[in-house]
Amino acid sequence: MENPLPTPLNAELFLVCSISPTFNINKKLGDSLKRTLQTFVRSFEFWRAGLFLLREGRPPVHWQAIKNLRPAVGDTGNFPETDRWPQLCAEVAQKGENGEDKYLERFHPVISTTLPIFLKAGDPVGTMEIGIFDTDLQSAQYMLSKAVSLGRHMADMIQESLFQKQRGRLLRKLALWLEMVNTISSTLDIRQVLHIVAQLTADLFSAKSCIYLLDEKDQTLIPAVAVGSFDPVLKKKFKALRGTQPFPAIKRVIKTKQPVHVTPHNIRRLLTGEIIEDFDYCWMVLAPILHKDKIIGIMQVDRPLEANAFNREDTEIIFAISRATAIAIENARLIEMLEQKEDLLHQLVNKLITAQEDERKRLASDLHDGIIQSLIAIWYRLQRITPSGEGTPQEWFGEIFDLTDLLSEQIQEIRRILYDLRPIILDNYGLIPAMESYINTFQEQNNLAAKLFIRGQETKLDSKVEITFFRILQEALTNISKHAQANMVEVTLTFTETRVTLEVNDDGIGMDNSSPGESRHNRKGLGLASVYERALLLGGFCHIHSRPGEGTSVSVSIPLK
Repeated sequence: MENPLPTPLNAELFLVCSISPTFNINKKLGDSLKRTLQTFVRSFEFWRAGLFLLREGRPPVHWQAIKNLRPAVGDTGNFPETDRWPQLCAEVAQKGENGEDKYLERFHPVISTTLPIFLKAGDPVGTMEIGIFDTDLQSAQYMLSKAVSLGRHMADMIQESLFQKQRGRLLRKLALWLEMVNTISSTLDIRQVLHIVAQLTADLFSAKSCIYLLDEKDQTLIPAVAVGSFDPVLKKKFKALRGTQPFPAIKRVIKTKQPVHVTPHNIRRLLTGEIIEDFDYCWMVLAPILHKDKIIGIMQVDRPLEANAFNREDTEIIFAISRATAIAIENARLIEMLEQKEDLLHQLVNKLITAQEDERKRLASDLHDGIIQSLIAIWYRLQRITPSGEGTPQEWFGEIFDLTDLLSEQIQEIRRILYDLRPIILDNYGLIPAMESYINTFQEQNNLAAKLFIRGQETKLDSKVEITFFRILQEALTNISKHAQANMVEVTLTFTETRVTLEVNDDGIGMDNSSPGESRHNRKGLGLASVYERALLLGGFCHIHSRPGEGTSVSVSIPLK
């Protein structure tokens, strides 16, 4: 017996929708989708409706709804004798796991369409395939609009379920992010900032988090902080990375200045075998800590093999955290430098006041113990030279000659004192003659070889520049005489079209190489610090290079205005 012609009551509706493979379908969502299908079948002309949700790499999930009253197979009613559902389930399962599409095509629906589906921010737009079977084309065209409405409603339900799942996690992310921003803006302690940022990042992604800083000189690793499941043994291994060369993943971050993903597929290329074995890494994101296009550190977030991989949203958040961390680090460094400058300024002012008082004390002592006493002696001796006094004119002339020599000595002593206060030769003849005179005196007083070299075309300098160079020379030579134990000193003054540079080199015992402006802990006394500050006040710079046993080189360069 031939099958009856299809009627609207025989129609079947099937919907196939692809969703993210990481999305887990809970019982509440499944029950809601099934109830919606049942309500739809009861309300419209379809005798069956089915929905398939596909997740690439995972088995599909499906539901169907059938009208309550269905005649038995072979009955002359309006229902078809064939059952398409088992065949369709097998077909969709096979293709769904392989990531293919057009699942309903081979079953030749009377009419079909695709519906664009946008389920999650950041994911590509997907499709929902809709097919109507076992009815005539005219009825199918009429029923298609109802099927599309059902498809849209179900897509909304799935999307709402996604948002419900993510809402708590997103609120937690937002709370942690706000806490991180508040911490970064409220403290200027670099280590505290790094520790809190790493801890909040680990909490945010349920992962381990660590931060490496890069040594400015040789770009080796400086393990700064590690949080998460770092036991004492693992922390010891982490700290042991100090001074080592960056592994390939960090080198790629430094080169590209972009985040790098480490997965089980590329881990052998991006990490060394020793690192993998020591830390059991699997899923990782490494993001650059950038300041003014310069990488100052690396933020690393990692999860074990059994955990989920990091997605694009996670990576963007980690990169944003690393950028905020860079700003916090630089702000803390600037404040620290400001504190050092303020501390240095206080010390220099204190030194200036002390130097002024010492100079006044020395000047008063020189005048009182030397010149004043000599002048008093001369005055007493002059009192004896009178017409009524004892002695002959010849004896008086001899006494006058002695007093003349004594006065000459005191005049020279006064000139020496005045020269120390302000070298007259600098005002009358300029910088180079003043430097030559001072170096010659220094050489005689300290019994060591000192030479002056002039390079370039001599240029008339501003009086402030001249006195700055002269005081720097005095300070440098004073340090040499007190500390260097040198046998030879070379002083070089170089003129160019734009700058004047003074270099003072000795062959003494040297010292640890550190610029006086770098750190309060590394300065070798305020003498060199004052050299640095004098150069800075005129827009110049000072570089001090020294190593133990290799002498010291002080170079000061000031621009010509």
